[in-house]
Amino acid sequence: MSRLRHPMNGAMYTVLSNGHVQVENNGMQGEFSWDGRHIDGELTYADPHMLVWLAGPQLPADGDSVRKHRG
Repeated sequence: MSRLRHPMNGAMYTVLSNGHVQVENNGMQGEFSWDGRHIDGELTYADPHMLVWLAGPQLPADGDSVRKHRG
């Protein structure tokens, strides 16, 4: 499970098993999709860059995606 603390506001971003991100800040929490859609919880705002960084589409682990798509 990936977790990162936001460097500016201290909020904790945690990737859940369903691919959503739980954000905890100042005693409030919320659940978000990687593209920023609020799913649940009293916290209704999350940093979109943190959401994409943690749970957004990822490049292949082999790092060879550029060569494969050029033909």
